[in-house]
Parts: sequence; structure tokens; C-alpha cells
Amino acid sequence: MQNGMQSLRTFYREIRVVAKQCLRIEPLVLRELSVPLEFHGNDYCGWSIPANSLQATSVVVDVGLGEDVSFSRSLIDKFNCRVHGFDPTPRAISYAKSLACDSLVLHEFGVSATTGAATFYLPNDESHVSGSLIPEQHVGRRRMEVRLLGMQDVLRAIGADHVDLLKVDIEGAEYDLLASVEFRACAPRIGLLCIEFHHRWSTYGRDATVRAVQILRDLGFLCVWRSKASNEEFTFVNTRRIAHGK
Repeated sequence: MQNGMQSLRTFYREIRVVAKQCLRIEPLVLRELSVPLEFHGNDYCGWSIPANSLQATSVVVDVGLGEDVSFSRSLIDKFNCRVHGFDPTPRAISYAKSLACDSLVLHEFGVSATTGAATFYLPNDESHVSGSLIPEQHVGRRRMEVRLLGMQDVLRAIGADHVDLLKVDIEGAEYDLLASVEFRACAPRIGLLCIEFHHRWSTYGRDATVRAVQILRDLGFLCVWRSKASNEEFTFVNTRRIAHGK
């Protein structure tokens, strides 16, 4: 009975997304490359990636840990790899430390277009964990100063010259990140990108995601998966990196 109700809710969410796409309220991002996929994480925090695309030596970066690391945990469990997690949020830092997981390396920084200090807006509802660099309606009554890293300094922090999989869930700041000079410079060194877009926020809207996806296409990234139920989570493969055998 529970599975049936879950399936019904998922079906309803998918129909709602299609309706909004027809009305041009939601972006329509097509799956441009068909490859076998495997799902990691849960319904709240999960992405599909190309099957068997990682290994124990793979470099994985999870930006925006929150209080759900099911995606990273699943990758660690299957591939026995190490994951570098980035999050400046106090609750997320406390949560990550409580896990005492040697394979999840915590970096207490945010990731954005450039390196530097910034104001971070904490959620108005103190039971929530996700803050933002963007002062939307649901954040901002409380704020703090955080340290941000651009992509080049992310690579320095983890001691790597490339990233096999980069997951980005940074509450709206993904648009500035993708448009940044640093991301464009580092893009050839990124293999897979799992990202959550926040086009439903009033600050952005459909066109912000359309522009972001075009940036990724111009850099050689093609969509291999999207969440039909949320239309927010997407996975892109860097075809230029594959073409060069990297």
C-alpha cells in the first residue's frame, strides 16, 4: 500500500512538471546522451550516474552536504572511494563530523564563483539546514560570514588536478558558479557533474537554468539523466574529457 501511494505521488509530480514545461514555466532539459545508469542516494538527495563510471581511486567532490549524505555514502559503499565534502553551514559541519566516516573528508568552506568571504543567509526555520548565499524569502533572518572557494582553490584544497565526479547543491549559487571564469577554466578537468538547479526560486526562474545548461553544452557537457519527478536534479557527462580518454 505504501509503495503504491509513493508511486502515485511520483506520477503526480511528473505530470505536474510536464504541465509546467508545456506552459514554459519549467525548463525542458533533454537527455542528450543515452548510457546505462545507476542510482545513488535517496528520493530527497539522489542522482543517477553512468553505470560503473567510478573506482576506488576516483576523485569525488560533494558540494553542499546538508544533513543528508546518502549520495556520497552510496558512492563510498559501492566504489570504496574517498569523497571530499564542502559545506560552510554549522549544522551540516556538525552532522558530517558526527558521522566519523574516514572516507568522507570534510572541508568547512562554501564553493562559489570566486574565493573570498561572503555573507551566508541561514534558514528562517531553525529546523532546516540549508542556507544560501542568495537572500531569498525563506532565508536571511539569521546570517553569518563564511569563506568561499572558487574551483581552482577547490582543486588545491583536495590536492588533485581533476575531479571525476562533482556534485553541486548550493541553493541558487550554482548559476554564478557555472558562469564563472574559474569554472570554465576547470571544466576540462571535470568528468561528471551532478547538479541541482533552483529555477523555482523567485530570484531565478526558468531562463536561468536554460542559460546554465547552455553554458554546460558549450563546455562539452551533455545531459544523461534528469529527475522526472522534481525536474531539479540533473547529471551531465563531459564528452570532451571522454573523447580524450581521461
